[in-house]
Order: sequence, then C-alpha cells, then structure tokens
Amino acid sequence: HAHLTFVARDVPALGYEVYRVVPQKAFAAPHAWESASTRERDQGSIENEYFRATFNLWTGEMTSLVEKSTGWEALRAPGNVVAQEQDGGDLWQLYGNLNGGRNIAMTRPILLPDKTRSRFSSEWLGGSGHSADGPVFSEYYVSHPFANGTFSTRVRLYAGVRRVDIETQILNNDAHVRYRVLFPTTIKDGKRMDEIPFGAIERPQEQEFPAQNWMDYGDGAHGVALLNCAMPGNNVANGTLMLSLLRSAAITAYGFGGGYEPGVSSDSGLEMGRTLTLQYALVPHAGDWRDAGVSRAGWEINQPLIVRKETAHMGDLPARWGWLEISAPNVNVSALKPGRDGSVILRVYEAAGRATSGVSVKLQAHLVSVNEANLMEDSGREIVPEQDTLKFDLHPYEIKTFKLRLRPLENRP
Repeated sequence: HAHLTFVARDVPALGYEVYRVVPQKAFAAPHAWESASTRERDQGSIENEYFRATFNLWTGEMTSLVEKSTGWEALRAPGNVVAQEQDGGDLWQLYGNLNGGRNIAMTRPILLPDKTRSRFSSEWLGGSGHSADGPVFSEYYVSHPFANGTFSTRVRLYAGVRRVDIETQILNNDAHVRYRVLFPTTIKDGKRMDEIPFGAIERPQEQEFPAQNWMDYGDGAHGVALLNCAMPGNNVANGTLMLSLLRSAAITAYGFGGGYEPGVSSDSGLEMGRTLTLQYALVPHAGDWRDAGVSRAGWEINQPLIVRKETAHMGDLPARWGWLEISAPNVNVSALKPGRDGSVILRVYEAAGRATSGVSVKLQAHLVSVNEANLMEDSGREIVPEQDTLKFDLHPYEIKTFKLRLRPLENRP
C-alpha cells in the first residue's frame, strides 16, 4: 500500500486524463526530504518556483512571503495569524443584535481586532512545528493550544501551482466569539475587489462583505488575492486582508414569535467542542488581479479535480479527453447541462471586466445547430457553427447562454 501525491498538469477542460502507476524492479532513490523543526531552529522556509514563505516554527506565524519573479515582499508583519474576538452578536449580525438599521454591519467600520480584547494564535507555542521540502510539495505544519481550544495550520506550496494553500483546524470551546485570519500586506493605498456572481466589484474597506470565491487587494503594481472555500466574510483594513473563519453565535434576544418555538434552541451555532477544518489560499502577484488570473484561481481551488482509482483494463475512450476548448482565459463556463427539450445548455461569462471579441468555443461533439438563449432557455438568434466551433463577442462581465443541438452518437454493436 502507498499514498501517491503528484501534480496533474493541463487536464482538459470538462474532461479527464488517465495516469498509470507502473511498478518497477529498479528505481532511483527517492528524493531526500529536507526538513527543519523546533528541535534545531526557530525559523523555517518552504518554496516552489513562484513563492518563498518563512515561518516562526513555534507559533505558526508566516513571517515572510516573497513573490520570487520580482523579489517583492508581500507581508509587512506576520500573517496567517488567527484572532479570537468577543462577539455578542446573533446569527445575522456581528457584535450585536438587530436594532432597526443601527447595528447593520455595513453601516459602521469593521476594523482590525482590538489587541486589548482579543487573543491571537501567535501568543501560544507548540513544539510540533516543522517545515519539509519534497519533490511534489513543500510544507509547514504546527499544532498548539489556543485560548480554551486548539489551533493547527498546514501550509503547502506545490510544484507548478501558483498558489499558497493553507488548511487550518480550530477546536473552539468558547461561546460568543469569532475567529479571523489576518494577512498584513506591504501594499499602501490599494483597491479592494470582491468576486460576486458572474463578475467582480470594487468595495469599500473597513467593512465585511461576502465575496464569492476571492478578494483581491492591490495597487496596480502588486496585489494579494485571498481565496476562500465557503467562507465568504471578507474585509480589508489598514492594508490587512481578513477572512472570517468561524463565528460562535446563537439567537440571543428574539424568542418565540421572532426567532424560534418554545423548547427549540440555536445553540448548535455556538460551534462548541467541534474541530473545524478551514481551507483558504493566497495568491501574491505582480500587476492587477486581471493579469494574475485571480478569477480562475478562485474557481480552481473551489472546483478541485475528482480522482477515481481503477485497475488497468481495455476501453473505448482515449486516455485524455476534454469536452471543450475556450480561446480566452478570462471567459469561464458556469454551466453545461441537458436542456428541457433534448438540447444541451452552455452558459459562459466574461470574468475580468474586459470586452472580449472573437471568443471561440470548440466542442468535442458534432454541432447540428446553435442558438443564443435567455436564462429561461428560450431560443434566440441562431449562430452558424464552423467545424464544431461557435464564435461570439462578450461585453465586460456579460453572461451568454447557448442552446446546442448535437448529432446523436451512432449505435454501437
């Protein structure tokens, strides 16, 4: 038995690729892991061809993050520090209960955690901290107590992947608190961009908003994108990116008639005694978020490849196949599904806020007809495909839906 880790490169869009594991009688010696731990030193680093990250091995602080192509230091102070703050709010509002429009989070600044009333993961030590470097990925890991619970974090840099992957686990034993992870950047006077459905929008700083897959903070020369996996509470204040990881909250003031029936509680929202695993990632980059392909990075981490193990066998399908090819990297597919009338529905959108002409989508299928459609899938203008390829133009953030009719596969004996 063995655990295999490798980077699957350039897997076709909406398709698959087969990789074979072949045993060998003679093989080269495995790559020697280079490691550092708190037994020998206090600092350790990991890197790939894109980034180099340095850590305090005892606490889990990321003390440096360098974008290697330019030598730019992205952090002005330790990052990946988790703050535990008092939060007397309910399931809907931060810090306090609903009170007309007075306690709505978007009407008042949401600043950095108050150091006098918050506890930070960097204030606790753990002797398990270590960094290691291997042929597929480099990794840093630490685990230690935090408040009345525990904290652990694992940071990985994969060969060929332009992303800093982070997995943090928190065991919470405190009621009415929330946890935010902090990344203080070296960027001054930057702009904040949040992904929203089918686009992105500039939002004010010092306020927490839901961002769909990512938030980016940059000044045009450099930027840092913070990718989230189902944790939409994002904020920027004083050049620090913040992501809400966990809130321990319950219905506290509404009662019967305004919240829940007698004998029913919302105490499961306190998240007590549970270890939660939270995933997020950083993408430091040169230029702005469009040039860095942040939208695609957000999709990639939230739509990971699906792995299936099979024994070797004969088959009719090729070892590598993809449903379609799109010419423009800023055009994303949001849906490919059966239509209600035997057609196939393809929906795409422009993700970078840039008008794009001559977009081509080539399908690995025989196109009989193509019509533009509305969101109700009613047919509109006909498009004449060429060699199973449809071409069209997109305005910034435009959504287009197409109704495709495909030639049926021939019956096989």
